[in-house]
Amino acid sequence: MRMRTAVQGGAALLAAMVIAGCTLLSPRHDPSRFYTLATRERGAAPATAARESGPSILIGPVTFPAYLDRNEVAIRVSPSELRYALAERWAEPLVQNFTRVLVEDLANALGSDRVAGLTANAGLVADFAIEVVVVRFEAGDDGGAQLTARWAVRDRTRKILRIRQSQIQHQATTATTEGGVNALSAALGDLAEEMAATVREIREVRAEQPKRSAP
Repeated sequence: MRMRTAVQGGAALLAAMVIAGCTLLSPRHDPSRFYTLATRERGAAPATAARESGPSILIGPVTFPAYLDRNEVAIRVSPSELRYALAERWAEPLVQNFTRVLVEDLANALGSDRVAGLTANAGLVADFAIEVVVVRFEAGDDGGAQLTARWAVRDRTRKILRIRQSQIQHQATTATTEGGVNALSAALGDLAEEMAATVREIREVRAEQPKRSAP
């Protein structure tokens, strides 16, 4: 009788261990969410011929501060404190995502198909090159976003034509990480608009120079 009881107890213990093992080894839900910046939506695109004759521009190098060089989305809690959303991450390195979306937004703002990133087109000699140093690019704990960047426009001889600093803030429609990422995308679109306006200004000045020098 005692042997039967011991066998039954051992079987129950073994069953419990198997169940516990299955529970520990069973797949668990991953709460991580992954985000990308989005290009700005626009209306009807210019004619293909106009886009093909637009200014050629290389974007880069684009540099980020070290504290943003990580997978987690950075949330600004106070002027001196950041929080990293451990379960809310960028789907690709942020500098690559930022550069690609900036290229697309600037191309759309100028109506030009000849805007590209420096990394993939290092040997291309373009009309202009725009170097970007990102100082801040963070979502806020209220869902908003702030972008601070210093950038310089160079001509094809590498001469600096303009140096600018942009400080852009956007308030999100929802105080969530997704809302903050959308606000960051909007801020990046505004940066592209500022760059496009500067490139247009430079081209207009250049177009006027032959007229002024003519007798």
